[in-house]
Parts: sequence; structure tokens; C-alpha cells
Amino acid sequence: MKFRNLDNNGDWNFGRGKSDFIAQNDAIGLNIKTRLNSWVNDCFFNQTAGIDWLNRLGSTGQRELLELDIKRIIQQSEDVTGILSFDTFLNGRSFTAEYSVETVYSKSYEDKLELEL
Repeated sequence: MKFRNLDNNGDWNFGRGKSDFIAQNDAIGLNIKTRLNSWVNDCFFNQTAGIDWLNRLGSTGQRELLELDIKRIIQQSEDVTGILSFDTFLNGRSFTAEYSVETVYSKSYEDKLELEL
């Protein structure tokens, strides 16, 4: 798998040829992170892609549904073969999801998603 790399602002890198792309586990990880940061109704060609962040974070009793949404997106990401570990933490207005996945490259990839509510 290859994926266009992002800069520190989350924008695609352009203008440096092949060095604008990353591969294998790094590409899988960036694809997961990009998909998790997508909002429902934000993608013009797939209105159902992403997470309904507004309702999940703005309403009480939504944590379990949010966790299911995050797991679904991770599992459906290209070249992910399974979730090895998954945990979420809510501390005041800070939400963190930590995950580790198995990939087609027979390697695990670990990352976390951090949000301020």
C-alpha cells in the first residue's frame, strides 16, 4: 500500500515526487488516522463515510457507540487484518482512543487518536 503523506497541518504533500508518499505500515496507519478524522456528510462522494462526531461527542450515553464506530473504521481500513488491542479514555474534556492492529505485512501498528471536547 502507498499513501500520500501529510504535512504538520494535515494537508497532502505535493511537489517532491515519490518522497511525497509513504508505504506499508506507515501508509496503513496514516490511512486509519485520516479515516478516523473524517466526519459523516463531509465527503461529497460518500456521505456515510466517517464518524458522526457531532452527535457522538455532543450527547451523553454515546461512548459505546463511538467506540463501535472507531473499531468499525479501523477494521474496514485497507490492509488491516485485525485489531490486537483497543482502549479508550475519557478524562474531563479529553478523549483518547489507543489501538494496535495487525496488517497484511505481518506486523503490528500502534497509534492513538486524541481529541479535546
